[in-house]
Amino acid sequence: MKIPKTVLILFSLGYTICALGQQPLFERDKCTILSEDNQPTAYIDTIFKGKQSVKLDSKKQSIALTKAVEAKNFRIEMDIAGAVMSGLGFHVANEHNYQFIYFRPGLGGTREAIQYIPIYNGALSWVFYNYPTYEKEADIRSLEWFHAAFEVQGNRLKVFVNHSEEPQMEVKLLDKALRGEHFLLRSMFGSSYFANVTYKALPEVAPEAAKPLPASFLREWEISAQFPRDTTSSHLLDTVDPSIMSGPWKKVYEPDDAFVNLSRYFEYPTGVAVAKTQLMAESAQTKILHFDFVGKVRILLNGEEVFSYGKVKFERMFDGMFRTTLNLKKGNNELQIIADGDASFFGEGFKTMGRLQHTNWGFIARLQD
Repeated sequence: MKIPKTVLILFSLGYTICALGQQPLFERDKCTILSEDNQPTAYIDTIFKGKQSVKLDSKKQSIALTKAVEAKNFRIEMDIAGAVMSGLGFHVANEHNYQFIYFRPGLGGTREAIQYIPIYNGALSWVFYNYPTYEKEADIRSLEWFHAAFEVQGNRLKVFVNHSEEPQMEVKLLDKALRGEHFLLRSMFGSSYFANVTYKALPEVAPEAAKPLPASFLREWEISAQFPRDTTSSHLLDTVDPSIMSGPWKKVYEPDDAFVNLSRYFEYPTGVAVAKTQLMAESAQTKILHFDFVGKVRILLNGEEVFSYGKVKFERMFDGMFRTTLNLKKGNNELQIIADGDASFFGEGFKTMGRLQHTNWGFIARLQD
């Protein structure tokens, strides 16, 4: 009996994948497709520019979640053709918490072509984690196929584009608390096609030691509960609910992250919060506070306002974009930052997986003599 040529090709491909230890990923019936409204929906299997692929249109099909595959250390390969944003989520706990690496094909050839961010409670905190470390250049084009390979071992991520021997991106993962082991595909603001998706588990390696951040960054804070946003800036700049200022307060400290990303501390980030820290001075002295933020912010030292911004600032954050003088008294000084995120930029909030919320909310602050 003569075996059809197409069968032989498929058999050969399957044998090659198995021989390399790779397994197919995101097959029909082995993943769940969720809409932008976080509802189960249909799996779209289609041919795009000659390749059999999974289509996510970012609306009716927004995320594809694996069901049974779990891995902390892995290599995943795939072909991607995306319009705006196309990415891989890993260490996925659920649709609101995971590590995310994604491409902007329309910005191929620029330093914004690839970006890595941790997703906390649905917040797509892209203004925090940006170039030169967390955004990189790649030769990709909108709705044109390119090959991507992702390797995660320990706390390191490597991204290879178009079979490059050297990674286009290599970064230390920001949050070891994101410990889920599943995977997802995600498309935003337009359609994406994913083809030939395979993975294999990699051996466990010891995490790389963190490079200490300069001690001048303010990373030890207490944060209040969140309270509702208002449609006017006066709610942020002129009044704060007195009950918030009396507690309860949650102590936070992220030794590896200079940014105070408030979204990581609230299951549903949608309000205004107060962050406070104590500054000790052996004598009366003047220091400079270097900072940046997203949304609206008000800064107070010992109850007196030293800076306020009532419009919605919505752009990448960097260390030292703003500065203000702090006149410290001898002894203990309390610095307070009242922060509203970017939700009002989108009206009622940025819509992510069925809910309106902040997607960027927080600040970075550093002291200088």
